[in-house]
Amino acid sequence: MAPAEAADVRTAIDRVLSSRMWILGEEVDAFEQEFAAYLGATPGTQVVGVGNGTDALAISFAALEVPEGAAVLVAADEGGYAATAATQVGLRTVAMDVDPDLGVPTAQTAAAAMIQGVAAIVVTHLHGDAVPLLELDAWRREQGLLLIEDCAQAHGLRLDSRHVGLTGDAATFSFYPTKNLGAVGDGGALVLADHAADRARSLRQYGWGERYRVNHPRGRNSRLDELQAAVLRARLPHLDPRNARRRSIANRYRDLVTLHGDARVTVAHHAVALVDDLSARDRLRADLTTSGVATAVHYPWLVTEMPGLEVEGGPCPVAADRRDRQLSLPCFPELDEAEVEQVRAALSEWRATA
Repeated sequence: MAPAEAADVRTAIDRVLSSRMWILGEEVDAFEQEFAAYLGATPGTQVVGVGNGTDALAISFAALEVPEGAAVLVAADEGGYAATAATQVGLRTVAMDVDPDLGVPTAQTAAAAMIQGVAAIVVTHLHGDAVPLLELDAWRREQGLLLIEDCAQAHGLRLDSRHVGLTGDAATFSFYPTKNLGAVGDGGALVLADHAADRARSLRQYGWGERYRVNHPRGRNSRLDELQAAVLRARLPHLDPRNARRRSIANRYRDLVTLHGDARVTVAHHAVALVDDLSARDRLRADLTTSGVATAVHYPWLVTEMPGLEVEGGPCPVAADRRDRQLSLPCFPELDEAEVEQVRAALSEWRATA
């Protein structure tokens, strides 16, 4: 965190400590309004702060009144977050494959996964890369499906000058500390039309209508606290410059290795190298480790391979193939020039011997 941003965060924390208001106070109200303005949300649309990104997804299903027992389409490689949230509110999940060229769900892959009882589709802007939604949105409308955009890795991501998350019936965000807009603990938010947002505000606090009276059976305890909201308010003005730094780092890797996604529509939450096969991925990872460069695989298992989830659909061979060829490289604003060059040098050496 840059010194100016760190100073803004400390000021925000001090403000909360002085206020002695900890839960659902003025900081949460202000952040919800400021984040809505940043996103470009239209009148009649609200941001609702919640405890974390997974709860944002679960509450979105409930706020949109997806009926219990209905099915939800999720991308096979989404990491299990949408599938977990759907399970929590009594929904079935169905995995859909990704396009071999784009690496994201499309109308074609969604149509191939359709089964009876599907009521909604979750589209995850994975790695901070925009999913092209025009054709997919038209298809889901023809099918009568609700659309939830999972923007947990996509803060600040704009497609045709419009922030992602404003196409569907709901959008969800996570503010886990490693996100592009991160808190100093957990946090999340939903973007919903007014009528659903009012329901979401009840659902995040036990499903209360009036205090101590539960009106909604899918309610939970999931409130964005004042401290995290204040930190997010302080960090929001720094988001676009931080995203620019992420993109700059990722673009310097693109000179040496193919990256997942389109460089024109990304906020580079991850810089994901895409190599020829699993053997090449393992060799790249070993070479980078030898050079002192840490890497990760986002994500090593498809949702259909997770024993704690009962996911229908599949197999999803394209997602499985791309999963085995992907390796996440260091990409965050705090990387200094020497560290970026260290990664580039390791990539250059790997490329020369590949």
